[in-house]
Amino acid sequence: MNWARGAWTAVGWQHIYIEVPEEWSIGAVSGNHTTGYLRLDDAEMPRVEVRWEPVKGNESVDKVVDRYLNTLVKKSRKKAPPVKIRRNLTLLRDDKQLEDRTVQGFHWKTEGDDAVQAYGILWRCEVCGRTVFIQILGRLGETVQPTATRVLGTLKDHPDGDTATWAAYGMRFDLPAGDVVKDHKFLTGHLSMRFTGDGDEIEVERYSLAKMQLDGETFESWYDEKEDGEVEERNVLPEGLCHHSGAVTSGTTVDPATANQRLGWLPWRRPKRIRFERCGWHCPDGNKLYLVRRIGKEPDRDRLIQVAQTLKCH
Repeated sequence: MNWARGAWTAVGWQHIYIEVPEEWSIGAVSGNHTTGYLRLDDAEMPRVEVRWEPVKGNESVDKVVDRYLNTLVKKSRKKAPPVKIRRNLTLLRDDKQLEDRTVQGFHWKTEGDDAVQAYGILWRCEVCGRTVFIQILGRLGETVQPTATRVLGTLKDHPDGDTATWAAYGMRFDLPAGDVVKDHKFLTGHLSMRFTGDGDEIEVERYSLAKMQLDGETFESWYDEKEDGEVEERNVLPEGLCHHSGAVTSGTTVDPATANQRLGWLPWRRPKRIRFERCGWHCPDGNKLYLVRRIGKEPDRDRLIQVAQTLKCH
């Protein structure tokens, strides 16, 4: 399949950033910023696998490549057919990607029925101290290398500045590089990602099929129904500020760090209150609804709006 003719989209996770065909989406994620795994699938098969880990002492790139590719060979011995491997391929052309990195490209393929192949690289970055292994997979009869080269040409393993891009299923936004993902939910029709920052938390949500979600209600009514705090101030979110007009509210809510439902009846166990700011809007162009929420000891509406302004809407 010629993926180059279709639309492409960004995927950003734990400071790993790539651009891929729009039909490829997250199939699995695990780990954290230090050590982790990301897989992207289409309707047929896994298309991208990314693994990252800390640089281990003086282990050479050749040995790291051996370690990863030997895993493939061991699996093939159990499930023939065998894997054929080519190494030391030049798959990156951008000199900037090669700065402060040691890189080795490779290709492997199987034979027989349902044969597959992959082009990929392993690089060790002196800036972020991580080793990244990435491979783009396809059927043996597919022309994989042009797509793989294009994907690999977009690969980044650390932010260029003070902010990092997070992107999944077409939802994309920027956060300070020091923010850490706390949890996420990738459900059909609802994406939610929550982060801890410098003394606060940020949550970004997207609801698909907005017309169905609203079910004849106004956006304002739907927005109010999603509120879980005591609103002290409510304002209109100007259209020029965050893509579309919407709502912005602030007040107090239960501090999740002190909430304990089982012992909440005890006076000294009652949860404390914490400040929140929240904004949201309806995007008719994309038929989606967006919510951005911040909680912290002190109000910081500017931080809320800064995140909301980076959120890709349509």
